[in-house]
Amino acid sequence: MKLSTLIDLEAQLLRDKEIDPAALAARDGSMGVGRLDPARPHAAVEAWVRGLREREETALLPGRSVARALGLVRTLLAVAGIALGWGASAALVRFEGPHPVNVWDLLLVLVVLQIVLLVLLLASLALPVASLGVPLLGLFRGLASAVYPRLAARGLAPERLPEWRLLLHRLRSRRSLYRRVEPWLLVGLTQAFGVAFNVGALLALLRHVVFSDVAFAWSTTLLELDPARFHAIVRALSAPWAALWPEAVPTPDLVAATRYSRLEGAYFLSGTGRAADPALVGGWWPFLLAAVATYGLVPRVIALVAARLRAWSLLARLPLDDVEVRTLLARITGGRVETASPDPEAPGPPPPPAPGTTAAPTGAMGRFALVLWRDAPAGSEALAAVERQAGGAPAEVLRAGGLGHEEGPAGFAGLSGGGVEAAAVLAEAWEAPDGGAQRLLRSLRERLGPGRQVRVLLRGEAGAPRPEELRVWREELSRLEDPWLAVEPLREGP
Repeated sequence: MKLSTLIDLEAQLLRDKEIDPAALAARDGSMGVGRLDPARPHAAVEAWVRGLREREETALLPGRSVARALGLVRTLLAVAGIALGWGASAALVRFEGPHPVNVWDLLLVLVVLQIVLLVLLLASLALPVASLGVPLLGLFRGLASAVYPRLAARGLAPERLPEWRLLLHRLRSRRSLYRRVEPWLLVGLTQAFGVAFNVGALLALLRHVVFSDVAFAWSTTLLELDPARFHAIVRALSAPWAALWPEAVPTPDLVAATRYSRLEGAYFLSGTGRAADPALVGGWWPFLLAAVATYGLVPRVIALVAARLRAWSLLARLPLDDVEVRTLLARITGGRVETASPDPEAPGPPPPPAPGTTAAPTGAMGRFALVLWRDAPAGSEALAAVERQAGGAPAEVLRAGGLGHEEGPAGFAGLSGGGVEAAAVLAEAWEAPDGGAQRLLRSLRERLGPGRQVRVLLRGEAGAPRPEELRVWREELSRLEDPWLAVEPLREGP
């Protein structure tokens, strides 16, 4: 599954919450997707999304816009990476003063620092570094999360912006379903920057080598680090390319000839401030070029390819097991056959359900508990509306919040062991979902466990809740990041 397909799937599922199940079945049946193989859910979803794009051209299906925005962010990072890599390398290789270019500086900035950053990035994916207080991806994740939604919203009509913001809240609430995909998308962005940075650094280094004469040197205050030991270090660093490019392995003569004293302003062996052989002291460039390519560019390319392949693999193997997607798959792969006769027929008894289908409503919740939040009515009309929408009567009815009732988990202690599969919360739409409501929902999730439905059914003052009331509840509860939590208007009609 592509990222654009996933975004469009979420956008359409959000809109379908407001549509009658019979109308949804008629719409999807007319697109012909009911003939798809239920054993291939990803193919079914992709075909369904393609049909929607062709059928509902005016609907907000921003998947391609989000994918383009992500590509634009990747391009901007690549351009910034080339510019910064060029600038960093040019600053380190600049040879205008009395002293030659320090090999140590190039190795530390263009090789060692990059290796350290790459190791930390990989550790942030493999280890629980968040518990150690090291938010390695947090800053970049926050920046990317702030930038690419704005880029994706470019070109939207002003009246479409509220719908776009509502979709962003939904995606945030369902982030845990795709929590394994998002880090690899971010790693792909960071490594695109890393690849570009190293390309810029290599181009700048080549530019100075080809179009100017650069003298290199190394120096140290440590008496123990003599030319022999320094040669052993650079020879070990050269091991990956020694057989392929022997000229890029510094010789003992090169190391000895380029030891430099900043106090004297001269190479140790020349003693005059100039090298005896200017061509010799410029001989570090193949080693530096190979080191940046081997330890900077190649690992970044490997990480970029691995991140793209991993994200693609995870998208292709998404479980698609949450309630909304399972309901969709049951609807679009269950088969829809209609026959008609030109002559009217007398009504007969209803046929039994076909094998593999169920007579339960699309929104059936199974065995569920109903929680009346604060002043939600407990009358027969409200309970009948809940039963119609949930596909059956609640196994038990509890009241939470308000005068004399607990808001926390005290009243829900028996839910997890009583065979209850889901929970519905009936609430008054005009009461904003404050901290008490959010604590209630967290308590229900804790008792029921992940993967269980929790529906918040909102009742308005005069029937259905107003759009702005529904929007407030959905935006506030999206902060819980619970993909199995749904906020729906209570349909009180027959």
